[in-house]
Amino acid sequence: MKFHDSIIGAMLIICGLWVVWTASGFPRLTGQPIGPGTFPVVLGSLCVLGGIGIGVQGLLSGGALAQISPHWRRPDRIASVIVVVAGTALLAATFETVGFPLGGSLLLVALFVTSGKRHPAYIALAIGFVVTVHLVMSRLLQVPIPAGVLKGIF
Repeated sequence: MKFHDSIIGAMLIICGLWVVWTASGFPRLTGQPIGPGTFPVVLGSLCVLGGIGIGVQGLLSGGALAQISPHWRRPDRIASVIVVVAGTALLAATFETVGFPLGGSLLLVALFVTSGKRHPAYIALAIGFVVTVHLVMSRLLQVPIPAGVLKGIF
């Protein structure tokens, strides 16, 4: 499915405004001009500007608001879309309990399997990628990512 650029631009503007609004409420550090909300506000502002550019370009080009590509009617692609949407929602709902290493690995493996990538190398790649991201974020960058049921291991 291909959406018109004006729709994508509108979505970017909405997401960017939401990020700016949310990040502007972050607490400020005393004596520091740059606080925890500075970087998200800059990224949200850039997202709004990009959305405006894409939306204006889409409005000037015309065309249909949405087109369904015949490639998207394949069952494996439909299954992949369902896995991404439902799996992400399920992971978001159980993120603290399941944790990122297990939940992220299961989601990525499910996506590979439904999209036809069933070779063990893809499964190893999915698990290795999620574990690497978790270790980099939690150990190197000190970002508290929940380990969930694997708390004693990670």
